[in-house]
Amino acid sequence: MIKHTITARKLEVDQELKEYIERKLGRLDKYFPRTHQPESMRVELHRDEAAEPDKRYHVTAQISVSGPDLQAETATINPHSAVDIIEAKLKDKIRKYKAKHSPRRFTLKRETPQPQED
Repeated sequence: MIKHTITARKLEVDQELKEYIERKLGRLDKYFPRTHQPESMRVELHRDEAAEPDKRYHVTAQISVSGPDLQAETATINPHSAVDIIEAKLKDKIRKYKAKHSPRRFTLKRETPQPQED
């Protein structure tokens, strides 16, 4: 499980929301290659009263890994759906990260013996 930090601005994070974030985003480390495990994750929730009603809750997640960090951001009508969208975006970014940093498997071409003519 990834070490995570959850911060909130202009929003009170209750225990249920905290557990939901831990359940959805805490298990993303299983998608990383074994040699490149994440160091930590930071999740920031922000409620914007001036924004449109369907973009009221902003959620930003950042995963610290070797190389450039993986970051995803979204804004939706409630924080639970924002966490779901963040999870999908981070899975996609992890898939790309894994494709780039995983060792390539290769096969050696075997030469078939040629029949010798006498």
